[in-house]
Parts: sequence; C-alpha cells; structure tokens
Amino acid sequence: MNVSDQLLDKYFKGQCSPEEQLLVLNYLNDIDELPDHLLSQAEWDETSDAILPEGKTEEIFNAVKKQTMEQVYPLKWKKIIAVAAVVLVVVGLALLGIKTEKPAPKLADNQALNKEKGDPINWKSIVNYTDHQQLMQLPDGSTVKLFPAAELRYAIPFVKNKREVYLNGKSFFEVSKDQNHPFVVYAKGISTTALGTSFTVTALNNSKFIKVQLHTGKVLVKKADSISRFSEILIPGKELVYNSIKNKVVVSDSRVLKVKPVNMITELNFQQASLVDVFDQLEKQYKVNIEYDRADLAEMSFTGNIKLTQSITTILEEIAELNKLNQIKTVNGYLIRK
Repeated sequence: MNVSDQLLDKYFKGQCSPEEQLLVLNYLNDIDELPDHLLSQAEWDETSDAILPEGKTEEIFNAVKKQTMEQVYPLKWKKIIAVAAVVLVVVGLALLGIKTEKPAPKLADNQALNKEKGDPINWKSIVNYTDHQQLMQLPDGSTVKLFPAAELRYAIPFVKNKREVYLNGKSFFEVSKDQNHPFVVYAKGISTTALGTSFTVTALNNSKFIKVQLHTGKVLVKKADSISRFSEILIPGKELVYNSIKNKVVVSDSRVLKVKPVNMITELNFQQASLVDVFDQLEKQYKVNIEYDRADLAEMSFTGNIKLTQSITTILEEIAELNKLNQIKTVNGYLIRK
C-alpha cells in the first residue's frame, strides 16, 4: 500500500478524516520504519496526539477490528490447536504411565508380601466322604473328629499368631493348650474361641441352627455383624444354640452327657500327612515307642485309612513296605529306618 506524503503530513498534523486515518494506520502497520524525509525528529517531538470527534472512536475501532481480526484469528486458532495437541499428548502419556506403572505397595503390604515369599501359605481342605467319623491332626497338634459329610479348611501354616479353621458340618475338637495363640473355629458366621479345651460345633448346610457344645475348659462363642450381635462364655456341660432365622440365642445344659474319648476311635484318616505325623498318632493310640531318623522320612507322606483294630506291628509293616523302609521290633518298641 502506498500513501502520499501529503496524506501522511495531514495525519501527523491531525487533519485527516476518519477514513483517511484508517488508511494511514494500515500503511504504518505494514512498514518497519518511517522514511526520514517525511518527519524530522524535532517535528515528531512537537507533534501532539490527534483528537477525534466524539462518537468517532468506536467507529474507528470497529473498522480496524474488522480489518485485522480476520488475519489474527487464523493464526490464533492455529496456536490454540497446536497447544491442545501438545496437551493431549502429555495427558495420554500420563495415563499410559498410570496404567503400565505398578504403584508401590504400602509398608504393610510389603511386609505381607515378604512374609508370603519367605513362608508361603497354602489352604488345605479335608472332607469326610465316608459314613463314619474320621480322626485327623492339625499342624498345632490339635485333634479333630470329622463327622460324615463334614468339611474343614485351614491355612498351612497357621497365619500369624492365630490358629484358625473353617468348618462346614459337625466336628469334635480337642485343642492343644497354647495360651498365646487362640484357637478359633468359624462356622456359618459364628466364631468359637478356645485356648485349650474340647468342644463340638454343629453347623449343617440345611439347618437354621448352629450349635456349640462344651465338654472341658471354657470357650467364647460370639457373632458380630449388622444383623445380630452376641457374646457368650460357656462352661463344661453347657451348649449354645443359635437360630439364624429368628436371630435368637439359647444357652442351656448340654443334651450330650458323655463324649466318646478320642482314644476309642476305631480309625485314623490321613491325607498327604508326613510319616512323622503318622507315627506320632500311632504312638498316642497304641501307647508304644516308635524310633526313627527324621532325615530318613524327609519328603515321605501317607494317605489312607488305618483301622485301629489291627495290631501296631501289622500297620508299621505295611507303611514300611510302601515307603521301602525297614521295621524292626526292639525292647523299647519299634525302629524304622532305611
């Protein structure tokens, strides 16, 4: 765009019309610097700001805006789109990092993981599929008599300082004494806690009743949930019956006058039990001494039923033959070795 020297002179002297001022402003925006011959430094310094008539300011602004915004907007939108693209890339990378990077577990989780790595926990489930009672021994030495169709689950080893088992059905428990590690039986929302005692828990699938009968010692029976809460301490000869439909608890004298001693059970049941545990049970049942080297029995296990009507000699001979061991009768009892 070319503007005459006369029009520029009128502009700097404040004598231009609004249309002429707009023309000169567009020209000045297009050039980098004003030619020296048009206006001297002294004249520039003496030039005063042009005073526009009232009402013309807004008119000039709108005209300038119309001429300039059409060029500014495309550039501005290009910048906005570029910035938005960068933001989307950054957000996408952040989300990808969240999905792929595994968060660091809390301290408590770390401790639990370390414990599991050093001492792995496996769940064991035992079901009595027979029509008669079966005897088994827990890792802590406690004895359990499983009634037909009963199921018992527990962790190997017992978790932390608790000895916890989960029962479905009916079982008799003779708990090894350990004041520092409570023994807890969970059955259909009811927990029975003992330190060293004997009791029977009945929690059948098709029954609304859960029953706890105490034979020796003391037990704490409780339930704590949003539906029902109770806590009862039983003494020998007492039984607790909880009605899960009516949420009602009744403690009364036990209907069972006598409990058959454990040593009168006619059969022992083992499922992948170590030979050390098997021999320990046989020593208790037959009141004999069985000597062996633990190194010889390492990684040896036994699964099956042992009829206690058989002689101990016959039983040991069968176990020794299955595991390619030698059974020797001694003055003090029996010796098992490779």
